Amino acid sequence: MHSEPPLQGPLSRNLARTQAGLALLLLAGIAGLDFFFPTSYRIQAGLHGLSSIASVVVGTMLTHRAYPLIRGVRVNFRSLRRWVLGSAVLNLLGVVSGNWIYMRYRGQDGPRDWILARVPGFHNVLMEFKEFVSLFPFPLMVAVTFVLFYCSDRIHARRDLTQFVAIGILASWFFLMLGFVAGLVLSKLRFV
Repeated sequence: MHSEPPLQGPLSRNLARTQAGLALLLLAGIAGLDFFFPTSYRIQAGLHGLSSIASVVVGTMLTHRAYPLIRGVRVNFRSLRRWVLGSAVLNLLGVVSGNWIYMRYRGQDGPRDWILARVPGFHNVLMEFKEFVSLFPFPLMVAVTFVLFYCSDRIHARRDLTQFVAIGILASWFFLMLGFVAGLVLSKLRFV
């Protein structure tokens, strides 16, 4: 007889939700301060900060959902589909708002000029890396979203697809964190 693996336990689910809620509350407060910073780009900085932080928080929560998939534990794919779709939308908002604030970064007498004048190696290594690594989470989450919606309820029977979904979520989170940390370093080096 073949038995179904158990659903993810309520303790780990509640722990993930509590972590995500606290992180979102604390980090959104930090990003919310950008709206009050004395610059003409405060709206762009605030929106990018909030969308980036929300992407990282939702991505972190999704990593808690990915680990059981790798282990073969049954999860609620209906809920996972909604969270992954939401993550893809947040990643898109982060990319769009990042490109909106990027105009200020590249503008005359902007942070790019300031960084190139003082630490050109920083720009040539970290910023070039950040510009591209920050784009990876969106197509990864689109691919995961497609698989989850296309396979629908049949995905339970496909271990290879559930592992693809889990690895896609984990890779997306890895690139989100790299881009987020590099963005924090930039914002503290010279406010955009």
